[in-house]
Amino acid sequence: MATVATILNDIDDKFCQCCLCFKQYKDPRQLPCLHRYCSGCLDEEIQRTHGDLKCPLCQQEADVPEDGAQGLKKDFFMNEIIEFLDIKKSFQDEETHECGDCSKIVRARSYCFKCSEFLCDGCHEYHMTKKSLKEHRPYLLTLNDVKTKNLTLQKLSSLKQAPMCKTHQDDVSRLCCKTCENMPICTACTYGGHKSHEIEDAISLATVKKENLRNQLAILTKSTDKIKQEVKETLQLQKDVVATADTKVAELDHDADEELNKIGKDIEVVSEERSNVAKQIRDKWESEHEQRQQAFEEKIKRLREEHEEMEHKFESDMNRNIEKSNETYCKKESKLLSKQENVEKQLQEGKALIREEKENKLGKTEGAIVNGKSTVERMQNLIETGSNILVSENNWTAIQNADRVCAASEPLIQELEGGFPELDKVLEYPQVRLSLGRAEKMKISDKPVIEVAIENIKVKGWVINGVAAAPDGTVVITGAKGQKQAHISVINLEGRTSKQKLIGSNDPSPYCFCAFFRNHEFAIATHCNANIGLYDADNNTYHSTDLRKIINKEVRVWCITADGSNDQIVAGCEDDPVLYVLNGKLQLTRTINLQQIVQSPRGIVVNNGTIFICCRSGRSAYAVNMEGGLLHMLPKLASTKCTLPFSVCTSNNGSVYVLWADSYSSLMQDCVITQYSPDDGSLLTTTPLRTAQGWMAAVETDGTEKLLLPSWNGGMLRVYGLQED
Repeated sequence: MATVATILNDIDDKFCQCCLCFKQYKDPRQLPCLHRYCSGCLDEEIQRTHGDLKCPLCQQEADVPEDGAQGLKKDFFMNEIIEFLDIKKSFQDEETHECGDCSKIVRARSYCFKCSEFLCDGCHEYHMTKKSLKEHRPYLLTLNDVKTKNLTLQKLSSLKQAPMCKTHQDDVSRLCCKTCENMPICTACTYGGHKSHEIEDAISLATVKKENLRNQLAILTKSTDKIKQEVKETLQLQKDVVATADTKVAELDHDADEELNKIGKDIEVVSEERSNVAKQIRDKWESEHEQRQQAFEEKIKRLREEHEEMEHKFESDMNRNIEKSNETYCKKESKLLSKQENVEKQLQEGKALIREEKENKLGKTEGAIVNGKSTVERMQNLIETGSNILVSENNWTAIQNADRVCAASEPLIQELEGGFPELDKVLEYPQVRLSLGRAEKMKISDKPVIEVAIENIKVKGWVINGVAAAPDGTVVITGAKGQKQAHISVINLEGRTSKQKLIGSNDPSPYCFCAFFRNHEFAIATHCNANIGLYDADNNTYHSTDLRKIINKEVRVWCITADGSNDQIVAGCEDDPVLYVLNGKLQLTRTINLQQIVQSPRGIVVNNGTIFICCRSGRSAYAVNMEGGLLHMLPKLASTKCTLPFSVCTSNNGSVYVLWADSYSSLMQDCVITQYSPDDGSLLTTTPLRTAQGWMAAVETDGTEKLLLPSWNGGMLRVYGLQED
């Protein structure tokens, strides 16, 4: 790249070669992108493209002046270099020229830029000694200057005198008419055609232009270093994408191997149990047969017919029992084999999804690298052109070109400030989990296995609006304490309260909802305040953010759920079809629009990438994906007045439970709990409850799962047992 210290002898012919005709530039003109071409080549290009001119090198569009290429800016910088190269070649080839003073045909010794003529030895000495030609001496280029090979662009510029006025051709142009697009003029012109125009001193104007250009080049140089570093980081990011994909596949293989091993062991246990039961039945029959045989031998004569009849009966019973046991264990074995096949199928589908995602992400990073390198090349071209303008002593080069370099650099700088937004989430892979199809029909106990008054809730008359449980059995309930205050309470299944936290609200009767997030953290949402927060059940600490300020919209939160493994908290608002997704730092990451499905969410839960949601206005429950696409509508209940989906939860065995009520108030009388398959949303079981309930959650204690159903305003905790039907 050319710099301020560029030595003109180091410039070869290719530097002055047009990339369209591959010949030395003829009347070079510059496009807005600062790439240069012969004016004739540009006219041919304009004709070929029917006026839709794009730079052949960088494809940037350029407006075509009315007079074609002649209306584009002349490249003064390149003209100076071409002029020097022509003089240099003439000296080196020892060409003969007519002396500009004496008209002799001789090998030239020097060139006078003021006369624009070659000079012989005598006339050169005359120029150097004659007082009348004293003003010509600074503009002399000698053969020795070329031979020393240290002539710089700066020195060459000093040999060029300022342009002559086009109107008064004997006067040097020392002024610049900004009204006439920086036209060079002399002092006499200010009294003529340029009278009352905006006039600037050429040297002062060039100084200002150079300073602006110098500042812009500093910004470009800094930005170039930044983009080079980002390209380097993106290359490393590519490697991280591949490594992350490999890790995900390895984790999926490990999970599948563990599950398949477990299924294999379960098959062996079922097979052994089937053989043992059949043997027990057979042994029992044989023992009874022996006892009967001894009794029958004593009465053989009298009871032979009775004996034969009973023998036939007991043998038939044995066969029926064995057949019945075989049917039971065959069904279990069939289910386990089906699970095994399902795991293997999902394993292949999961790997294929990860491979496809990896290829997409590698394509994004490759595109970012290509764009980054292209941007660096464009910036280096701008820096090179701007540096050459700065080093030039010709003020008119700065006047005519500095603004264009600055203008061309502005969009590049803005582009760099944007960075690579398409790479922000390149390391995020879709969550791939094995849906093991473990959801079996579960029977809910007819009566609560536990029914206790919750300490500090019932006696104080506090309301319960939410319940959630952690995997270790920690239970949190939330609700209204009274006017303008809500409570968060940590309880056990005996109804004892271990921790409580009170939070303020501007709602006279503040609803407060909760959901398990991760470790001992629970996501908390208040209704009117629209605050989304995290409560640490270990430390009894709470912090929150105002959702209304984040989305710049007045809303009331009606429900909340969380998926700690994916760092997601999902909130639904009253009469709002949009779900708001926040991360563990309580920052909004995205929204899910359910405009065509749900208008007013009431209850919500996330399970293995599927959102199960109760719609208040539509009196329906749905399953949607994380992009808001409808998977299926959960079947409604028939022949019942409980048609309002109130709350929803999931259990560890994969089941989805929905509580349907006859009203959305504390006066509800009847409710029904339905169990659905998480895979296709099919209805598995229906259990009516005769006691008013509110929200619900699943908890595992003593190796079995149970449903928690605290009453809305009675301060009671009811726990129902779950067992396979």
